[in-house]
Amino acid sequence: MTLRIGQIALHSKDNKTLASFLSELLDMEISFSGEAVRLSNENFSIIIIEDKNMTGKNSMVIDFFTDSFDELQGLIQKVEFIKYRYRITFVTDEGKVLEDVKIHNVGHLHYFFLSDTDGRRWKFSYRDANAPLVNPFVK
Repeated sequence: MTLRIGQIALHSKDNKTLASFLSELLDMEISFSGEAVRLSNENFSIIIIEDKNMTGKNSMVIDFFTDSFDELQGLIQKVEFIKYRYRITFVTDEGKVLEDVKIHNVGHLHYFFLSDTDGRRWKFSYRDANAPLVNPFVK
């Protein structure tokens, strides 16, 4: 059996700002689908539904893997460039806000977290080829 992600559905207090941020960060195309905003590339799509009543606390973590450590570092540079425009923060595994990005290293897994405009955590990772799987959420 093969599974593919069809789309990720997110709720946002301001779907256009979140879409603009994610479009820049993830190199995705923006389109509109009724009241929602859709982001897409060749691998998956994200639909962002505006929800003014959304609470600020969000426990969801979305994890993306890069193909190389250089790509992970390039993503950090991109975030550094756009973080002030969108008021993006870097966070630890536990969600504590950091001044600067911190790459966590667990075995052969390298990753960092950031919070988006709705406080949702995003994790960007790189795992060395042939490295054993490590769960960074288990201490």
